[in-house]
Formats: sequence, structure tokens, C-alpha cells
Amino acid sequence: MGSNCSSRQAHKDKDNNSPCSEDSPCYQLAKPENNAGDVKNNHRDDGGGGAAHPDDGRTFAAAVPNKTNTAQSKLASKEEKQRPKEPPLSAALLKFPAHLANLLTGRALDSSKPLKKTHKIALYVCAADSQDCCVEKGALHNVVYPELRAVCRGKGYELHIVDLHWKTALEKQQDHEFPELCLGELARQSEIAYVIPIIFLNDSLGTPLLPKTIEKQDFEFALNSADNKELLQKWYKLDSHAQPPCYRLQPIGSHIPGVKDEAENEVALNEWRLEIERILAVMVEVFPAELRNTYLTTVVEQEVHNTVLMSQELAKRSIWVWRTTQRPDDPPETSTVLLEQRRRLEILQDNLKGQLAEKHIFKVPSTDPDAEQQKRYAQDLAEKLDAHLRTTVLKIISEDEAKDPLKPSMGVSGELFQELAQQANYCQRAAQCNINREEVIQHIKNYILGSSVTPLVLHGPKGCGKSALVAKAFQAANVWQPEAYKIIKFTGLTPASGTMEQLLLSIITQCSILAGCEDWFCAHNVSSYGELLPKLMSSASSHNPLIIMIDGIDQVRNFGSQSCEWLPESLPQNLKLILSVDEGSDMFKIIKTKVSDPTKLIQVPQLGKTEAKSILMSAVVQYNHSINKQIQDFVRNSVMECTLPLYIKILSWQTSLWVDKEHTIIPKGNVKDQFHALLQELEAILGQVRIKKALSLISASKFGLCDSEMLDLLAQDSVYHSEKTYVPWAPACLFWAQLNKYLAPFLEWTRVTGGYCVRRWRDISFQQAVSDRYMDDESTKDAHLKLEAYFRGEWALTEGLTARIIQQPNKDMESYNIRKLVELPYQTFAVSGSIEERFLLDHLWLLDKVCGANVYQVLEDFALEESEPESEAAVLRGHLEASSQALSYDGHQLWAQLHLRLSNISTEGRERLQALKSLCAAPPDPSLLPLGPSEPTDEPQPINFITRLPEMVRFVCTLAAEKGEIVIWDVCTGQRVRTLTNVPQPAAIKLIDWRRCIVLCRRELTVFDLDKGELVKRLKGVMNQKMPYFGLHDEHHLVALSRNRMYINLMNLETGDCVTTFKAGEDRFLDSLLVSKDGRILVCGDETQKPFPLLVWNLTSRKLMYDLRIPHHDFVTSLAAITDEGHYVCSVCKEVDEPSPNFIIVYDLQSGTLFKKWKPGVNTVSIAISSSQDKFVISGHEDAQILVWDLTTGNCRHTLCGHTAPVTMLRLDSTGSFLLSTDSLCRDRSLRLWNLSSGTCIAVFTPDHPFTACELANGGRAVMLALKGQAGILTLHLKSGQDEEESQEQTYGDPEMGGQVVSLNDEDFR
Repeated sequence: MGSNCSSRQAHKDKDNNSPCSEDSPCYQLAKPENNAGDVKNNHRDDGGGGAAHPDDGRTFAAAVPNKTNTAQSKLASKEEKQRPKEPPLSAALLKFPAHLANLLTGRALDSSKPLKKTHKIALYVCAADSQDCCVEKGALHNVVYPELRAVCRGKGYELHIVDLHWKTALEKQQDHEFPELCLGELARQSEIAYVIPIIFLNDSLGTPLLPKTIEKQDFEFALNSADNKELLQKWYKLDSHAQPPCYRLQPIGSHIPGVKDEAENEVALNEWRLEIERILAVMVEVFPAELRNTYLTTVVEQEVHNTVLMSQELAKRSIWVWRTTQRPDDPPETSTVLLEQRRRLEILQDNLKGQLAEKHIFKVPSTDPDAEQQKRYAQDLAEKLDAHLRTTVLKIISEDEAKDPLKPSMGVSGELFQELAQQANYCQRAAQCNINREEVIQHIKNYILGSSVTPLVLHGPKGCGKSALVAKAFQAANVWQPEAYKIIKFTGLTPASGTMEQLLLSIITQCSILAGCEDWFCAHNVSSYGELLPKLMSSASSHNPLIIMIDGIDQVRNFGSQSCEWLPESLPQNLKLILSVDEGSDMFKIIKTKVSDPTKLIQVPQLGKTEAKSILMSAVVQYNHSINKQIQDFVRNSVMECTLPLYIKILSWQTSLWVDKEHTIIPKGNVKDQFHALLQELEAILGQVRIKKALSLISASKFGLCDSEMLDLLAQDSVYHSEKTYVPWAPACLFWAQLNKYLAPFLEWTRVTGGYCVRRWRDISFQQAVSDRYMDDESTKDAHLKLEAYFRGEWALTEGLTARIIQQPNKDMESYNIRKLVELPYQTFAVSGSIEERFLLDHLWLLDKVCGANVYQVLEDFALEESEPESEAAVLRGHLEASSQALSYDGHQLWAQLHLRLSNISTEGRERLQALKSLCAAPPDPSLLPLGPSEPTDEPQPINFITRLPEMVRFVCTLAAEKGEIVIWDVCTGQRVRTLTNVPQPAAIKLIDWRRCIVLCRRELTVFDLDKGELVKRLKGVMNQKMPYFGLHDEHHLVALSRNRMYINLMNLETGDCVTTFKAGEDRFLDSLLVSKDGRILVCGDETQKPFPLLVWNLTSRKLMYDLRIPHHDFVTSLAAITDEGHYVCSVCKEVDEPSPNFIIVYDLQSGTLFKKWKPGVNTVSIAISSSQDKFVISGHEDAQILVWDLTTGNCRHTLCGHTAPVTMLRLDSTGSFLLSTDSLCRDRSLRLWNLSSGTCIAVFTPDHPFTACELANGGRAVMLALKGQAGILTLHLKSGQDEEESQEQTYGDPEMGGQVVSLNDEDFR
């Protein structure tokens, strides 16, 4: 539209837009929105380096490549075509969705899915006339926004409001700086947020603007037709350097010098407005309607075009507040400019009516100036806006959570996938740079393809392009060695790569998945990781080569270890490890001592002046619409002293700031001084004090600040206030947008804990330059004090500034206040130097932070505090490190994990640890407390089965098949009360009553008396080897699948004889057996019939009741369950020859009819049915969710979330009211206890080792676990507070036999 050289060519040539780069979105027509938003670092298409990372600025790509780069592009395209097909993945990795498997193997660089939007919603205000909608905007800011913000934060989302329309001095200038700022800010928010446009458009389009550029042919057409040619020629000059050539509007100061003088500014602006009126009158007269629509646009037209008209998704969210008035007819003397605006207003209104649903158009009547009426009007509008926006944001949140492509899978957390996606996404952009370092790339290639077992180290000064080289090499490795698994880490890019511990944890976790070694346990510290890492790297590289690259290893933060003791001096043969490091860092000195081969220390060479000049010229083209001789001379001179790419980036950006102004840029010869020069220029534009305070806040934060947080902080400071705007803090909104515009290449979006997105320095060099310039001791402390006060919520106690005051509780409704939990201890430590008392030893704070943020953020707080090795803080830190895996899975098990660790240590003389120990023993929240720590054992024979004893809730029975052992355990004490050894090859067990059991031994069914430890009876016949299924009919009989699987045998337990048989028909082979708890109903599957049927017998009458079939469907009878009384049977069912997910059916066995049918849309992998009064069917699914179906209504009553792997095991308590869920394969080895009536998770526990069996016992108040490599069983008791469980004085059998071990006689089994 009007800001472009040619609206008709706007999509063809972006060099003719504003001086801003495409990185900093300029005032232009937006392309149709890609609604699958990519969380970009908005200047990273240049390949800029990682967050808090020195090589960031070295790696930027030119918009117009030079000849060398063009050749490289062709070569790359050729290599792409010749690239060999990637080898198939391992069976374990094939279980992941393709895009997740590609992330895990490092193959996501070519076709990785875009990252989802962050947890941010932005209200973007489009206002035609800010003075005409003050009341409406005031209601939005002061009434609606605070309430909606609290709702969003309670859901774990940030709500930001962008409103730059305040009739500020910038807006009054009527040049293109303000429109560019508005559309640039809209584009910046659209990168990472769900934008909701709110349009205030009444009977005016607002301030008219002159077109910034006009195509040469259009301007010459106008010039030939205009009467006042001199006026057009005065203000528009030909720019022949632009492509295509255009006429460009001259700066105001070129003809009205008083605009730069504060004293004469108002007079000069009035003169400028008159000039605009005259020029517009000429253009309206000579331009046809098509060109008027192209060039004569206002800000609100551009905003509406770039939101509602360009995106159906945004149109569905938009609101138009339209205050209707009866406009009188225009008098005959109405100016042509006003008539033209009226014409375009009608077009815009018609477009909005066509795009927006009726409910999105708020037609409100005009109000009288009466104060009381205006107050009622504002209240009514606020209620309507609140109701509509509340519905919209809740829908956005619901859809965002549902469509997350990086959900947990196969035991791998969504956080790891998010981390890998961010690393891969950044690597793609960093590799696009045009820095030619072929010699170094060849070194890396030779190393990867060679036989060296020494790590390779790239070193060079800050800003020399190491990140770009690592990214390029990582992508090239897909061609060099396509069969290899690859891991890439850009240090500091995310919180999960910010410390040495987090970095190693991420690498170890990825290696363990690649190796299929998920059974690992390790404390969260460098020493422990250093011992584990070589083993996992060796395993991960045993079948496929493994390449690990870590960029900027020296950039780990100071709230973690700086140690490199983990770095192996010798690598496995199939592994390559490549590091990049700043050669001036202390870490490089340490790394050099660990690299035995000096040829593996590769120095990154400096760019030659010719290459540096070429890169600078390309960058200048990227950031500017044209290149004149002055800029060319500047480029030649600027690289004489310094050729660092980061230095070049700063210089090229400076040219864009002054492209339309007379200004001389002086090359300083180094990064720091050049960035200081840039900051000095910004101080002249935005104010030195404002710049200093804002940048100090960004630098003082731990990870960065959200937009809404920054606006809160600025709004509290009077230097960002004005008495001329409707709300006093309006200049803060404008300033923050301007600062992001002017520092666009040096600030980045970064996704942090909780899905929030913060603004922070793209490169640590910029942060250091800001610290040197602005942050002396006093300024640094002042910034930390402000941040501490803000996150502590102290400002919420003050009056005024309603819209920008925010409470800071630890938890809001459903969600924790993650931003406070992460930032507050860091700020407090910076202010006071200690956080031990206020945070580290505050048990309730620890619980909130472990649950709300994660345990690794807690351990980073501990790392800030230097504690004595035996101090209470150090001891607690050690236990948190040992429990880190469990607590990172779910922090709500804090009390249980600490109870497990603290129960073995003495807390005498340690008052606070003693208090914590007591708290863990009687936790304030329901917790599964271990009865005692399990003991390691070398015995390879695990416990295979755990089952409850009928009528004796205090006891369970276990069977260890390989060991040949059956044990009765006391749940309350964890002690053995009976042990039977020498049981021959036991494979399965069913309890008849508390005393007797049936055990499958050597394919024979055998009855044992567990109390006496005696064999009672061996039943006649031999069971089928592969399907030895049996079940109880009553206390005297059982039913069993015959050896040939054609019959069901009814056996007498006392005589051992077969009483009778059931046969379904000739040549029908049964493949399952299911008996109701009362022994009345028997259900079997038949694999010979097509489709597979369900056969139902009444064991009392000994008759076949039903032969149940569904045409073209098979029953998956291995996934079936029956109610205790045999009233209902549920089974998983699948369509024959169809790939669609299976589904669930329920039959009413009283009538033999299909009762319910549910299609969850994802495969069911486990199923259970509750016989409680509520009657539930519970299904576990591949997507790690559990669904609870109401058998009465047929509705899905609850969706239970929390697992990270398919839920393959479901255990109900004896009443059917409580559920124990887990993954039997231990990909997710956590156990969750649920209340089925409320659908809530009561407690969760993650053992240190995988389990081999588990059971819910003691009426749902205990969980019994058999752990791999651990002796006995681990008993978990459900406890909360001081409440004691009811005393159960039960004794198992003969008291004199208590604890007896009975070895069975081999003769009895011959």
C-alpha cells in the first residue's frame, strides 16, 4: 500500500520497503499468514548465533548473495539431489512419530516441523483516531485487560496488549516512522503470539499520510497530469538505486528545518500538515481510483489489511468496535481529500462487514458528554469486550494445548522435544550464513570420516563465526555420513542448554534414547554425568556412528558448574565430539590440556578484507532499500581495521538507521566500541536515561523479560510517563516498540520454562557492552531491586496504574507463577548476596518451584549460594540432585523422594533438616511414601507377579518365576510372613482364598496351601504351552483352556479331575479366557472365525449364551475386561484391513446386545472396568492419556494426563474407586494413583530403577513394587498430614509360622 514503492510489486521486491531489514518487519503489505506459527528469533534468518552466545552476530546471511555464495547454493542444491537416502531407524526409534524420531536422531534439519506458538496471546489495538476512542480504549486497558490477564496467567499463558495509538509526538509527525513502527510491532508479535486484533473504527480513517515511495511510471504519470508539478518535484526525488526505480518522499527536515528544533517543532509540524494537504489534493486529482487505493492509505487501513484481510484465522478472532453516528450530508465545499477518505472508509467498512461475523462487530451508540452516561457506556462496553475476549482466549488456549506437535512420547518428555526442536530450528538458520571457511569445514569433514578418537576443538575470538561453522558442518554431516545419529547443542540457546549440568543432561538423555538404554539413574551434577556419559555414548554409537557438536561451550552460565572434567580424552571408535570455544576464555585453557592431539585444536581464521567487504555489502543490501556511493565508500573503509562478522553486522544495521538522513557513521574497529556508537545514536533518539534503564533491566534478568513484564516495569517509572496521553504510561508502550525496532538484530525471542517467550540479548557481547556502558554498581543494584520488587509483588500494593499492576502469588488458579519462581531468587541473590534462608531452606517455596518450574531451576538457585559441604543447604542439594530425574517428571512427589533420601541420615543438630524430615514423614499433600529404601542385590531373578490376598487387605503375594519363589508380604511392615522356595518353573498364579492358590508349574496346574507351605493337589492334564489360560469358577472349581485350545475344561480343585468340557464347535481355536470375579460368566475369543467373535458361557448352567460378532471387525481379546458380577464385558476392537486406530465396545451380557461404542481416535493399549457404584470403563492409550468412560451415560467423564509413555498397565483397587496406572515396559517408570470419581491424581512416585511388577493394595492406600536389581519389594504408603490410617490388626494364618521359609520337596512334583 502507501508505504511501498509499488504496492503492485510489493511481494516481488522487498528492497524497496523501509530502511528496516526483512528481519525487522517493515511497513508493507503482509503476506497471507502461515497459521502454523514458527517461533522465530526474528533476526535469525541470518543464522545469527545462539542466545547469550558470542558467535551469534557472525552468522548472518545476505539478502543478495555474492557470486561465491550463488555458486555454493548451486553446489548445495546438487548435493541435495545426490544425497543418499537415510538408512532406516532402529525398532525403538520407529515407535516415535516421524518428526519426533528425526529430532532425536538429528535428521530434522531439512524437514522439521515449525515450532508451535508460545504461551502468549497479544491484543493488538488498531485505532483510526486515538482521540476519538479514548473512553473505549480506557475501558479495554483499565477494566478488561487486568481481568483477562489474570485468567490467562491462571492457565499458564501471557496476555500482552499492544497499543501505540496515543496521539504522541511520533504520531503527530505524519511521516512514515509511526506506520512502520505499528506494522513492525504487529509482525513482531505475530511471530510468537496468538494475535487478537481489536479495531476501533468509527467515521474517520484517521491521520492521512503521503505515500513513502511511488513507482517511477506512476509518478511520471501523475507529474504529467498535475497542475502543481513543482510541489510533487519538491517532495519526491528519483531513487535510481532502487529496484525497480522509484520516487521517494524526502525527509521533512529537508524543506522544513524547524522540525528538528524543539522550540519551533509545533510551528514546523503545522507547516508540514499544510504541505500534506496540498500534496494529497494533487494526488487525489490526478490518480485514478486504483492508484489512490494503492498509495493513499492510512495506518488503520494497513493494520486491518495485515490482520483481518490477510488471515482468516485472525479474522475469526478480531473485534470491531464501531460507534455509530448519524453523519450529515457533506456540504458542497467539502475538500476532495476528505471525500477521498470517506470513499476509502466505506470500502474498509464494507470489507470488515464481509470478513467478520456479526457477533464480532460491536455496534455501540454514540454517547453524550455527560459524565454519568459515559461511565455507564464504558461499563457496558467493558462487559461486552470481557465476555467476548474471555471466550476467545480460552478457545485459543484449548486449541493450542490440543495441537501441540511436541507432546511426550514413549517416555520422552515434551520439554526435551521442545529443546531439540529449538536447537534444530536455530541450526537451520545459522547454517544459511555466507561466511566461507572451506578449510575449516574440510578439517571437520576429515575428522568425522577419519579414525581419530580425540575430541575436535574449534577456537577463535568472539564474533569470528564459530556458530555458523558448527551449524554448516552439522548440516553437511547429513551428506558426509547419512547413517550417523547426530546431536547439536548451541550453549545458552535455551535454559536447558544454559548450564553445564543441563547441557550434559540433555546430551545424556538423547544418547540413552538412541542407545535404547532408558534404564539409567544419575544425580544431577557434572561428576555423576561424567561417569555415565562415556558409557551411554559408547552404547549409542555401537550400531550407528554418533556425531556430537557443542557450540560455545564456554558460554555456560555462572549458576552452574564451569568444570570440564566430564570431557573424555579418548572417544569410542564410532563417536565424534566437536566443540567450539572462545580462545580467550579460561575454559579453553582447560580444554587444551585434555586434548592430547594438538592437530585437533583448529583455529578459526579471520576473514580476509575482500570477503569481509563482500559480506558487509550483502548485509547492507539486506537492511537497506538501495546502495548509494556514500554507503559503498563507507563499506570499503569500515573493514580495514576489523573483519569480524559480528562487527560487520553492527555496521550494516547502523546504515539502515540513517539511510534517509544525513549522518556519518564512523567505524570504530571493534565490536564493543561500534555497539557503543550505536547505543549513543539511540540515546539521541529515545533519550539516554530511558535507554539506560530499559537495557539495564533486560541485562539484569536471569533469562530475559516478557513484553508484558517489560511494559509493567517501564510503566512504573515516571521517565516513561506523559500528561498529554489518556493513560500516563502510554509513552512506555511506544518506547518499548521503538527500542525493539532499533535494536532488532541484537535482541531475540527465547522460549523459556513454561512455554513463555522472553526478549533478551542475542549475543553475550551485546550484554557485556551494555553492562560496560550503563551498569555501574549503583545502576546494577537498582535494576535488580526493581526486578525483585516487581516479582515479589510489592508494586501491587500501590495505587494507580491499574492496568499495569499485577499480583505475584506463587500460584494462580490452575497454574504456578513460573516467571516469579524462576526470576525472584536470582534477583534476591543479586541484591542481598544470599538466598539460603528465604528460598533454599523454605520447604513450601521449594515445593512450589519444583512443581511450577522444575528441579533444575531449583538446583541453579543452590549453585548461586556457596555452602559448606556439610551444611544443611549442601546436604539438601545433594538429595535434590539424587532425586532430580523423579522430580523433573513430577515435582509433586517432592515429599516422597526426600522422605526416601532423608530416612537414612541423621539430622541431629540440623534443625531445618530435622523439620523437613518430619514434614516429609507427615506431608501436607497426599504422597506415596516409601516404607524404607530398597536394597541392591546381585540376584538376577526378578519378582514377576504381585497380587492381593482375598479378604486380607494387609497382605500380598509375589511370585518370582526364575527363582521359583512365592512369598506372602505384610503390606504395613514390608516384611515376609511366608516364603515358599523350590517351586518348579512357576509361570502364573491365582489365589483361591487367603490360604490357597493355583500355580502354573511346568505347564501343570498345582494347588498350594500358602499358610502351611504345602502342595495340596496337582490337577490332571497339561496346559497349552503358549496360551496357558485359566480362571476360577468357585472355591472348588476352575476353568482352563485345553491343550489343543478347542475346549474349556472345568476342573475340580479337590480331586484334580476334569468335571466337564465346553466346546464352541468343530475346528474352533480359542485364544483368550476371561472369568467374572463371581465365577458365573466366562468369555473367550475365537481366532479361527473371521471376523474374530466373542463367545460367552454361563458357567452355572454350563451353556453357551452368546456368539458375539461385529461384521468386518476383530475383537482384540487380549485387551478385555469384565465386571465382577459379569453384567458387562468390554473389549478393544479393530476394523479388518483398515489402518485406523482401534476402539472400545461394551456388551450387556444380560441381553447380549452392543451397549456402548467409543472411538478415542488413538490406539487403546490397556483396559479395565470398575464394578463400583459409578461403573467406569478405563482405557489407557498410546498417546499417554487415560480416558474414564461413564458406563451409564456413555460420556467420557475424565481425561487423565501426566504419563509420558503409552499407559499399558491399569490396576483397580478392590472397590473399583482408585486406579494405579503405569507403563509396564518402564519407558515411563512412574506410577500414578487416581481418584476415579473426581478424575484427580492423588499421588505420583518415580522409583530410581525400573519395576518388574506392581499392585495396588490395602484398599488403595498402598502400592507394592518389585524393582529391577533390588531385593524384596518396595512398599509405598499413601499418607497426608498427621492422619493415621486405620489400624488393621490382621495376622496371616498360623502365628507360629510367621516369617517361615519352606522349601518344597522335588519328589512331590515327579
